[in-house]
Amino acid sequence: MKRRLSIVDDMAMSQLEIGSIPGGNRSCSDWIRMMRIYLRMTQMELAHRAGISQAHIGAIESGSIMPRIDTLVKVFNALYCQVNIAPRPKKPLNEILRGRARSVALKRLKQSMGTMALEKQAPDKEVFRQLLEKQTDEILSDHKERLWDGPNDEF
Repeated sequence: MKRRLSIVDDMAMSQLEIGSIPGGNRSCSDWIRMMRIYLRMTQMELAHRAGISQAHIGAIESGSIMPRIDTLVKVFNALYCQVNIAPRPKKPLNEILRGRARSVALKRLKQSMGTMALEKQAPDKEVFRQLLEKQTDEILSDHKERLWDGPNDEF
């Protein structure tokens, strides 16, 4: 059975240009399948061109395996494409940095506030918020400040 691209896939393919970064939320598996079909290649032909097995191409296209980078390079080279890896932050980096600095500041303030609370000297919420922002700004201004204690620190 011959496969054809859906209208949506065909529209995505038409947006591909030399040097462009494909948009949307498509996976590598989707792009490989769409490009292979567009170029009228069978999985076997693509596998032969990429130097890997047809079963491996099928598994990649179905999304049942996550190929290694070197495999993706081979497959995309066989599809006349280059592979570029570019980071895409989930949030603006300055927001991540400020959030982490705020987390460190909050941890420090809570430690000192615990002692102050025992002595019935804890500040009200607004004063605490101002102290937190001031401490956060101080942490951000000191480039020697360590913000990441462990590999999975979140803010």
